[in-house]
Amino acid sequence: MPRKRLLPLVHATRASLSRPRPCGAKPVPVKKGHAKQARRSKKPKPQGVYTGFTGAIPEPELRKPVARVPAGRRRLGVLSWNVGGLRAFLASEDRSADLQKAVKEARPEVIGLLEHKLQEGDRHGVLDVLLDVLPDFELGAVNYSTARKGFSGSLVLLRKGSEALKVLAEDLPSAANEGRLIVVEYKELFVVLCYVPNSGGGLKRLSQRVHHWDAELRTRLGVLLAKKKAVVLMGDLNVAHEDKDIWNAQAPHVFKSAGTTPQERESFTKLLESGFVDGFSVSHPQVLGAFTYWSVRAGNRKKNRGLRLDYVLASKGMVSKRGDSNGPFLVDTFHLPKLAPGDHCPVGAVIAI
Repeated sequence: MPRKRLLPLVHATRASLSRPRPCGAKPVPVKKGHAKQARRSKKPKPQGVYTGFTGAIPEPELRKPVARVPAGRRRLGVLSWNVGGLRAFLASEDRSADLQKAVKEARPEVIGLLEHKLQEGDRHGVLDVLLDVLPDFELGAVNYSTARKGFSGSLVLLRKGSEALKVLAEDLPSAANEGRLIVVEYKELFVVLCYVPNSGGGLKRLSQRVHHWDAELRTRLGVLLAKKKAVVLMGDLNVAHEDKDIWNAQAPHVFKSAGTTPQERESFTKLLESGFVDGFSVSHPQVLGAFTYWSVRAGNRKKNRGLRLDYVLASKGMVSKRGDSNGPFLVDTFHLPKLAPGDHCPVGAVIAI
């Protein structure tokens, strides 16, 4: 075909493509984004325990710690609090007063303070102030972090006249020299104060925590259980175990945030299966909104948007044998949220010996 006839045909084809379609054949215009919205609407939004609360999550009215135990038994109160830096904590008159209130309300014989962030050189400064605030107590043991300054640390105070046989500061191999563990031994039981490592930003410590530290803790507790004594584990265990322990469990980022990952929660289940019971869940099985930590940065305390990271666990025999044997048993487990303007609140338990 000669070239001079090709061009008109091409132009004719283009023109025909630009002509309007016959009546009834014109497509209905779809507004931009409507199809995408339709696809999204087919998927219901994930629902959490507290999804229905658009404002503050109701905070439960928890009973005060039990004051008495059955006749013929001795009351042993234990109290744990992550203070997030003891020097700054005691420098505030309000916080020092809160500590005194916690002790008055819980009437503990054993007090565990976590994340004190002290170094050995601070012993005759901050710790002297602490003993002035709590004159009925004496130092049982102080575990310092020598791996990093201003990091971690745990300490135990014993009420004067305590019947504790031994108090030992310990570390587990995967977090050596971080000052995270103290074991108090009584004739009838062990009380273990514990500050579990945080998996950190970007979960950089998740594998070490779940596969090593948690496993080592279970092994250490197993050694204590093998001595045929009851065991109480208390402290900041840095995990929110159940959905009711997480204010926004349905949020996508929760599954990849420290303390709420599936791996950490499964590891906590393994800890319970190794011979322990979550004391608060036993004492308050139906309670919702009972958190122990609220982000200060996000201002979550006022709306009670928190996590339950702090626990008292008891060996199973302390619950199943309740009152049926001569061994110690768990009477009560409690939180003291009204003493926490943010960050962590004190938690504790009452044990009958």
